[in-house]
Amino acid sequence: GVPVTTLRAAMIVGEGSAAFETIVALVDRLPAMITPTWVSTPTQPIALDDISRYLAGVCGNQGALGESFDAGGPELMTYRQMMERIAVLRGRRPRILEVPILTPRLSSLWLHLVTPVDASVARPLIEGLKNPTIAREERLRMLVPFELTSFDDAARLAFAR
Repeated sequence: GVPVTTLRAAMIVGEGSAAFETIVALVDRLPAMITPTWVSTPTQPIALDDISRYLAGVCGNQGALGESFDAGGPELMTYRQMMERIAVLRGRRPRILEVPILTPRLSSLWLHLVTPVDASVARPLIEGLKNPTIAREERLRMLVPFELTSFDDAARLAFAR
């Protein structure tokens, strides 16, 4: 009976985001990566400041009451492209090779070894990365209009914090 507003977002680009911090750790720590095919999954990452602005914008907004919205950033890319762009921003040049044989279990154990992400977080994170996370509609952008932050600017801001 209580109306709830839901925002469905792709990866959040910012401090505290397990997915973002995992990708940064991989880029920072590995000169070469053998990755599962999920690195080619399309996604629409959104800046931490932008999702925060959306959350504030729907609070008390009668047009949002009881609704579900997709929230995505301004760019559609793959996880591989995100790793490559983070690498450029960090002054690194990792080699990335995709292979179809890495299971979510193996991937999560590997992430646990080379990143600060705990294995109990890594497995669901990996499972989720197999699915495209793209904003399928623009109702939230019309309800709470503002200029979205680019991926590179959001990453730079996260690194500065």
